[in-house]
Amino acid sequence: MSDRLILAQDGWGEVLPDWVEVLVRECDQSSQNSVAGKLGLSATVVSQAIRNRYGGSLVRIEAAVRDVFMSAPVLCPALKTEIPSAACLAHRRRAEKWTHSSPFRVRMIRACRACSKFNKESEE
Repeated sequence: MSDRLILAQDGWGEVLPDWVEVLVRECDQSSQNSVAGKLGLSATVVSQAIRNRYGGSLVRIEAAVRDVFMSAPVLCPALKTEIPSAACLAHRRRAEKWTHSSPFRVRMIRACRACSKFNKESEE
């Protein structure tokens, strides 16, 4: 049993949410800084989430973990096909900043901003 897993169980109890288990496992396999970078979060936020001591909403952290490490296909209305949730997250993050370097990017930014996944994430 890893030290992170012990810390997670101290904060969350014996039964951890599935996304916290994945977060701990990914940190144990590489590093907390590497995992934080992939999630677009700071290492401090990752540590606080593992310990269940994060003061803000855990919903966005959970969504990032699910999108990056628990990737399930997402039906993209703009592309009209299934894409990995990590790709969806990447498009949503690009849509937060307006850059119009190509017609495809403009189309994706507009589509992502109209998507319920984008709007749900920005409310948290």
